[in-house]
Amino acid sequence: MFRQVVVYQWAGGVSPEAKQGFRDALDDLREIPELLAMTCGDDAGYFEDNFDFVVVADFADFDAARRYVAHPLHQTYVRDHASLVIGQRIIVQHDWPISSS
Repeated sequence: MFRQVVVYQWAGGVSPEAKQGFRDALDDLREIPELLAMTCGDDAGYFEDNFDFVVVADFADFDAARRYVAHPLHQTYVRDHASLVIGQRIIVQHDWPISSS
């Protein structure tokens, strides 16, 4: 399995409507077959220094993640939503074996 964790900080001055558009477009990415699972959500707001939003996405392997990124739906999401509302992002990716327990 391959997991990608992306932590976002909103750009300054982004409207609540633009943030919701980002969330809605992100949810549409579930249609891409390579995406096995996705969990996402806003920061709980307990600490001022935290980033604003997180996405955890699972794929069968790194090649599947690359196909996901190249998919036209993902490209549209980046162009029409993410690039307009995100100020900063942090990405962590890792592999792990599937346990047979």
